[in-house]
Amino acid sequence: MHLFYQPDLSVDELFLNEEESKHCIRVLRMKKGDEVHLADGKGIHAIANIKDDHPKKCLLKLQSRTQHALSRNYYLHIIVAPTKNIDRMEWFIEKATEAGIDEISFIETENSERAKVNMDRCEKITISAMKQSKQWFLPKINPLQKLSSALQNHQSGNAYIAWCETAATSLLSQKLLTTTSAIQRITILIGPEGDFTPTEVTQATQAGFQPVSLGNSILRTETAAIFACMSVKAIRSS
Repeated sequence: MHLFYQPDLSVDELFLNEEESKHCIRVLRMKKGDEVHLADGKGIHAIANIKDDHPKKCLLKLQSRTQHALSRNYYLHIIVAPTKNIDRMEWFIEKATEAGIDEISFIETENSERAKVNMDRCEKITISAMKQSKQWFLPKINPLQKLSSALQNHQSGNAYIAWCETAATSLLSQKLLTTTSAIQRITILIGPEGDFTPTEVTQATQAGFQPVSLGNSILRTETAAIFACMSVKAIRSS
């Protein structure tokens, strides 16, 4: 099943955008009358038939819609300092979307290496990853903000800050295992290559974030972020 993205599935007929039309007609060689599967990124799965197989403006006639519920029993929010090499951060966005994540926020810290993130590019990556992994929900991607703003905007739930300097700190996995399943929202702060400063860690703990370790190895930022994502998925899904 090939999945196409269409943000508005409330109408009975719609056009795929030029990029999706080209992929549908030119690449997949689909024809008039063929069945097409669509996702809006908000849980709706629609089935349609091609009414006009134009390679730049493919017209579809919707036949059915199904509203899916989130399969996870938690809401995962990763707050991360983007890497200097943006390819590494884009890799994280792609893999986290495939694995299942609800929200990603970018932060600027004292040791940050990047002060700008292309949000349009991030959106394209999440859409592609959603379609590839046959999921129905797109994660929310928030633009770059100061760490202080992210801490102020933090919502209730269990919150953790991964910090390399605290060898005696509990492992993230231990914290997750001892957390009641009634806690639905999990937020994890991941710092830049130079890590958080002690002052930033103090600010985070005062905002309710618990310092945790991701293990004995020193991980790159994007590795730490996907490790945290997969740890939550493995433990909360078991």
